[in-house]
Amino acid sequence: MKKFIAFLLGSVLLVSLFSISAGAALPPVVFGDLNHDYKADILDVTLIQRGLAGVIDFGYEAQLRADFDRDGAATVLDATWIQRQDANMTIPESFGGEGSADIDVTSFYADYDSGKAMVGVPVTFTARANCGEEGCTYEFYIDGEKVQDRSEKNTFTYTFTQSGDYDVAVTAYNPYGFREFSHYREHAFVLGDYGNPYRYSDYHVTEDQPTGELSLAGAHWIDLMFAWEPTLEVNVIGGTAPYSYSYTISEPDVGGYFTETYYESFGWKLLYKDNIPYLYRDFSGENTVTIDLGMFAPRSSHEIIVQVKDADGCTIQTIPLEFNGELLEG
Repeated sequence: MKKFIAFLLGSVLLVSLFSISAGAALPPVVFGDLNHDYKADILDVTLIQRGLAGVIDFGYEAQLRADFDRDGAATVLDATWIQRQDANMTIPESFGGEGSADIDVTSFYADYDSGKAMVGVPVTFTARANCGEEGCTYEFYIDGEKVQDRSEKNTFTYTFTQSGDYDVAVTAYNPYGFREFSHYREHAFVLGDYGNPYRYSDYHVTEDQPTGELSLAGAHWIDLMFAWEPTLEVNVIGGTAPYSYSYTISEPDVGGYFTETYYESFGWKLLYKDNIPYLYRDFSGENTVTIDLGMFAPRSSHEIIVQVKDADGCTIQTIPLEFNGELLEG
């Protein structure tokens, strides 16, 4: 049974080697600029007029760009103000200017993994996005229907009344109104077909109820591909609370400045088993662990194992999760 539980945990937690790509920031958006030449002029006036008349496709992002007077809507007044600017006439200082279209949904996960969620049990979904210092707003959907209006709240809790597969999604907006849409993705960073790291998967809800044994509810990498210090979060159900968690990282770099003192500065003990080094963080109540990739040499691969123990001494263990230090390159 212990081996079977460990296998199930591993099948949920196993994460393939990933290549972190921070991505280049998008150039700033110049409001009023429809032809993407980084200025608002008479050429853009023509495009705004044609868009408002329905002659050309005037989608969501184009309307954001066309809003020269920054009143929240693209109208003929925006074209008029651009014409005034083009003729060197006075316009309000708040009109035009630059904004940002940069936005990334960096994490979207549930406290119960797909297949672990049960009918009648509230499930909390959490989205995290990078929208710059001013932050994001979020709205959530289930099967295409909005279940939480746009707000600064980046979580929503939902109780499913029937088992089955659901399309759970989030839209994150930056302060300028540009947006990023993301589905819930089971094991979002496992490489799928053609090397696509964003495999899509419906969220599965089951009729089965927990047995009361200590087991895994969910495990999530937070900002795995977008942070210098990704965090692993582990949630368990059953057994007897309180729970404690320990973490082991295999084969750290040893030698040079990779010393016992060096790793202790990051909160890890450097230990050996059969002359093979490993890093260890002893049992505590912390169900999250942050991996500072600065601890490792670039492109070095490592594995982390999580052990969970309940108040009765029952223990479960994951099989290794793999990660590497590719982010450190460049």
